[in-house]
Amino acid sequence: MNRGAVGRMVSPQDPPHSSRRSGTVAENKPAKKVASPVGNPAFDVGGLAGADIQNPVRCGVIGLGRIGWAHHSKIILEHNGFELVAVCDIEESRIAEAQAACNCAGYRRFEDLLKDQRVELVVVATQSMDHERMSIAASRAGKHVLVEKPSAESVKGIDRMIAAARKARKLLTMHHNYRLNPEFLLTREVVESGKLGEIFRIKRTVNSFSRRNDWQTLKKYGGGMTGNWGVHLVDAGLQLMDPKIVFVWASIRHVINPGDAEDDIKAIIQDRKGVVLDIDMTSADASKRPTWIVNGTCGTFWMIDGKAYLKYFDPKKIRKLKPIDLHLALERKYGVQPGPDTIPWQEETLEIKPARAYESYYDNLYLALRKGKKLLVEPESARRTYEVLDRMKKSAGWK
Repeated sequence: MNRGAVGRMVSPQDPPHSSRRSGTVAENKPAKKVASPVGNPAFDVGGLAGADIQNPVRCGVIGLGRIGWAHHSKIILEHNGFELVAVCDIEESRIAEAQAACNCAGYRRFEDLLKDQRVELVVVATQSMDHERMSIAASRAGKHVLVEKPSAESVKGIDRMIAAARKARKLLTMHHNYRLNPEFLLTREVVESGKLGEIFRIKRTVNSFSRRNDWQTLKKYGGGMTGNWGVHLVDAGLQLMDPKIVFVWASIRHVINPGDAEDDIKAIIQDRKGVVLDIDMTSADASKRPTWIVNGTCGTFWMIDGKAYLKYFDPKKIRKLKPIDLHLALERKYGVQPGPDTIPWQEETLEIKPARAYESYYDNLYLALRKGKKLLVEPESARRTYEVLDRMKKSAGWK
């Protein structure tokens, strides 16, 4: 997510910091091996990456920062279903770096990239505050759009983006790729197995005591933990809940980092069936805590230190209890009387690896664009996440 993308076009032949105003568009032929993507490329690259694909999706990436260059661009360069034909950034050195890797066209004005007729799919990976307007402009220019998270600063922005894409009859998707995180996929498989019984609470934690001083610490650029980690945690949790959310409470604070953006969040989210999603996101907690805890009527599932643990029982094999309707405790004892209460626990230690195979983010995107397959992240499903994030901020009085 790089800071902006406005300025002029730089031709593929221009050296860094050139002052030329125009240039021809070169063919997209990799000139050198690029470094491995950062972030979570395993969620994105997929089995089609090395396939023989004759009609790749031609892409333009706006913003060549950590995510735009070191994640999306490099995945596009590795995936045979996609072709990087254009990039856009305000930093000419970053444009030159991209052109050295693939001889793509380079622009300093995102509006000029949108005029490039070869570009079918625009990847918006600029600073957070620009995502909405650039995505809408791309849709209006007749492009399909993949936008980084947070895709907009409010659910109203998401609605405007959806409306623009529908009017243009183009695809819009958000990079909520943590729906493919092995932790989430394994958790969902355990929940769907029924071993835990009826789920009543999901606890999700991302914590560390860590400082930063980049643009993510400043509100004016759309920085802060809500849009950075919050999107992933809320989005994943909501996939395990009823669509109707009836209660949202949050505390959102700026605690240790410079700047004015939030770095400590606590949220409670409840659906109409009573399932509670309990979220902690903080840069000010040095303790060691489970990243996931799922509580059900027949057991508990949790993850910590790279391992997953499941402790549950078969409800058919447990003694049924009724309350003892007396004003005193039998023999002044706690617990089940007459005892002992024996629960036939079953315990499993699991690798954090889902049992089933899943399509990667970019494989799914290719198939959606070329074969009409359903998107992994449809904008309407992402909308629910931003609606909850809005309610969190309103509850906390955070602007």
